Order: sequence, then C-alpha cells, then structure tokens
Amino acid sequence: MENSFIESAIAGSANINLLTDFGFKRFFGTEAYKKNLIMFLNAFLKEYIGTIRDIVYRPTEQLGMLEKEKRLIYDVYCNTKKDDRIIVEMQQASQEFIRDRVIAYSARTISNSLTKGDRKYKFPKVISVILVDFALPDLKGRDKFMQHVALKDDENRNFSEKVVFVLIDLTKFAAQMDFRQLPSLKEKWCYVIKNMWRMSDGDIPMSDTTFRELYEECKLSNLSDMEKEEYAKSILEYDDVKDAIEYNRKLAREEGREEGREEGREEGREEGMKHLLQTAKNLLEMGLSVADIAKATGLNEDQIQALTI
Repeated sequence: MENSFIESAIAGSANINLLTDFGFKRFFGTEAYKKNLIMFLNAFLKEYIGTIRDIVYRPTEQLGMLEKEKRLIYDVYCNTKKDDRIIVEMQQASQEFIRDRVIAYSARTISNSLTKGDRKYKFPKVISVILVDFALPDLKGRDKFMQHVALKDDENRNFSEKVVFVLIDLTKFAAQMDFRQLPSLKEKWCYVIKNMWRMSDGDIPMSDTTFRELYEECKLSNLSDMEKEEYAKSILEYDDVKDAIEYNRKLAREEGREEGREEGREEGREEGMKHLLQTAKNLLEMGLSVADIAKATGLNEDQIQALTI
C-alpha cells in the first residue's frame, strides 16, 4: 500500500478512531492495553458483578458443537478471576436482529462452557456488553444511553443472574458535548470511544489520568508503518459501512415521502440491498473476512459468500 494512500485514508485526524475494528480491538482486545478493558468494564459492570481486578482473554472464534452450527466471532471475549465470561462487541451498522444476535452469542458461550456428564448445568455467568453506533430502538426519544437487560419473571423478580445484557447507544454522545462536563465515568467512556479520533489536546484535563493516558496511546504517531497500513484499511471499511448506512437512510426517507406506493418502496429496498452488496464486495477485495463483513454490514454470510462465486 503506497504512503499516499495511507495518508489520504487517515487524513484529518491525529488520533485513532476507536469505532473502527482496528482501533477497538487494539485498545480493548489486546494484552498490551488490557488495563483499558478492565477500567471500562468496571465502569459499567461493577454494580452487577463487583470490581474486576484482572481478566484473561479467550479465543474470539466460537464454534458450535455440531459441524452444521454457525461459527461466531466476538470482538473481545474474556473471563474474570471468578470465571464470569464477558463478551464485548462494537456494532457499526444498524441490525434488524440485534436482540437475537446478542442472545445467540450468549447462548453459544453457555453451551461451549458445559462439560459432558454435568447434570447440574454448572456454567459461568455470561455478560454481554454491546456498544452500537446507531440509535437503539428502545432508547429513541429518551435521555437514557444504556439499556440493562436481565432475566426476570412476570412480577419483576430475578429469574436468573447468569445472563446479563448491557447495550450502549453511542449516538447519544455528539462531538459538541463537553467532556469536562460529563457527570459520570460511564458517560466519559462513551464519549471518548465515540469521539477520540477528533479530540484535541485540551479536551481532557491533565488531572484525569485514565483518559489522558488513553488519549496519548491513541495518537497515530505511535503506530508503525505496518500498523498504519492496517489502520488505513480499517478506516476504509468503516467509511464504506457508514456510506451504506446513510444511503439506506436516504432511501428510507424517500420511501416515507412515497407512502402508499408499494412498487416504489420495493424498488427502494432493492436499491438499498444493491448498495450494501457492493459495499460487501469492496470489503472482500480489501481482504476482509466474510465474518467481519457480515458483522459490519448486517448481511448474512451466505449473501457475502455468493459474491465470491
């Protein structure tokens, strides 16, 4: 990859975009930056599972017990000293089946932790933390940015504490907000993940050591030439997905104006799908895996595999 291509891909920012696959996995999914994940998880999960002192990263690829079962790939997967299992996902593209996805990921983690002959079904607590860069339907029009989901009965009593979902809507944290004025640690984490790539040196006070250190770590100047190449590819993937999302939003608005004309709405849906498939094809040509493209675009793996035939 030529230097001019890398420079154009990462132009306009001095910091790494934590919404990209490269940025998120580097600073939350690697041993070198494990402290970031621990501090982030403590901000959001301490009230549910207590203080996390350390974590151990686990393989992110989860195979089913049967050959025909779908392979799942997590962004970050780890366990605590208590053996609580934690899945952390960054979702860039709006997905119709986001609820089903997080349930399926947790279910696979549970099934893979069961041991043969165990009649007491001893499996660890599974917590899924899902950050999304699109509006969560359940939080639209509300001040809340986080949705906590637990298993309860019809009288709101705990049915089981073994499965917990935490969904975080990053769209609530616009760049115009003042980091210094954010009232909670949770909100500060959301803001820096959403906006790190456009933050400047004066946005975070020197006294805030946690986020000041993260800011310094995220400077593009820290990357090697090879890492800059990987990051440039991740930026192009991110931009392609965002372009596809915006295109589909435009089509949706046009469909709304043409309400009552089913033929027009169907044509809009077809055009939107064509654009997503073209995006997927572009990402395939960039060398991304089918699983990563499915995660980024919301298409299923069969649709993407068909593009390679």
